[in-house]
Amino acid sequence: MADDARRGRVDSQSASAVLDTAPLSLIWPLLGRHIAFHRRLVDLTASVKAALLLSQSIYWTRHGRDIAETGGWFHKTTEQWAMETGLSAKEQASAREVLRSLALLEDQRMGIPARLHFRLRLDELGAQLADRIAGQPQAVDWNDRLVLAELLGPSVAFHRTLVDIAGGVNAGLMLSRALHLTRLQVRRRLDQWIVSSAARWFEELGLTRREQETARRDLVRAGLWEECLRGIPPSLVARIRLDCLLALLTDEAALAGDAEPRGVKPDRDVDAAKAPPKSDSRLWHPRSLATPNPPQQFGPTREHGSSQSAALLMNHSTGEALQPQNADPPANSPVTVVDGGELIFPEQMLPDERQAARALLRPCGDRAQSLLDELTGRLQMGGVRSSPVAYLRGLIARADAGSFVPELGPRVAAARARSQQDAAQRREREAEERRLAAERATPEYQAKARAQREKVRQMLGELKVRMNTGRTT
Repeated sequence: MADDARRGRVDSQSASAVLDTAPLSLIWPLLGRHIAFHRRLVDLTASVKAALLLSQSIYWTRHGRDIAETGGWFHKTTEQWAMETGLSAKEQASAREVLRSLALLEDQRMGIPARLHFRLRLDELGAQLADRIAGQPQAVDWNDRLVLAELLGPSVAFHRTLVDIAGGVNAGLMLSRALHLTRLQVRRRLDQWIVSSAARWFEELGLTRREQETARRDLVRAGLWEECLRGIPPSLVARIRLDCLLALLTDEAALAGDAEPRGVKPDRDVDAAKAPPKSDSRLWHPRSLATPNPPQQFGPTREHGSSQSAALLMNHSTGEALQPQNADPPANSPVTVVDGGELIFPEQMLPDERQAARALLRPCGDRAQSLLDELTGRLQMGGVRSSPVAYLRGLIARADAGSFVPELGPRVAAARARSQQDAAQRREREAEERRLAAERATPEYQAKARAQREKVRQMLGELKVRMNTGRTT
């Protein structure tokens, strides 16, 4: 009986894990971009928020625009730092002060008008990191990914979107890590409860006990977190309320950059792009520093962020199956049916993103396809710098507010209608050709053709006889 009960518990846990896969697959595309947070930098700076700012500064120093030409200087506004890291202006100032005190960061106003630029002291940072891991002080090649992986250690995927939902950077960081651990549990067909001891959170994130308590309180207040004691001896475990998280992500107000009309870029990015020197590091290409043991939630690089990021660089529109816009659709190409209507999604959207988009579009009714067409046009024009789901969320918010005016969508719909009309005419021609081919293959048609050929030969023979008779005469 004990074995039967154990098997019953395992089967119950497996069934629960399978059921919990659905909300996870919907949540991941809604998270947007993530940035690489290096736990080892917390030991260096003694501050989680300073480590977060330093992690993102390392990224822009390695991938920012014209970094080599500007001597390592890159431009960032307070709003841009907040958009990327979730740090408030006060938290940014405190983090920069910590980094300046460690001689790791320089800041200076440059250009006309003067704008604040930043530069990492890479030699000092490499020396301090090498000293912390008991390595030999030497010049660090910041383009060598293996060397950096050894210096910086494993990274944690930090989802900026979760900061606003969780109520703070520490809570967002804890929730990001807990989501990754939950995903691993579900993949192993286990339940969603994860170890939530203070020692574990400090080891993985560097959060102090007080920071952990504040973060957990914020998560509980948001309805996203529950804890209990389990096992013998009892240990503290926690679980994310995925349904509540999915509801908050779905209902969350769209980001300002996602809802801007006519594909205009934010003013802060425009100003930064014009600022001399050309060192603006806009958040266009999210990359994660490769480590020997990266988090499983890291995926291939994608222009927009998602759980498994992959760029489908095609400027067309499609249903569930890939279908070139200017070619014949497959005979039985599947399309998504929502509330009795067929929805055609942009080709760039992954299956999980389409599933999340269906959840967002469910209350939109007849407006759903026009919103998707507008999204398709924006993707074709390269105007979507976030994930397609996030941009769609912004379009839906504008439609709910009554300010949505389709600009590119009508052209997309017209092109699709022309493509469908051309495909229908081509199918008619092909059907007619097949009918004629079948008719030519019948014995009656072939006998008639032979009789016609014989008649033509007789006529040619008679004509030849008459011509010969005329010559002899």
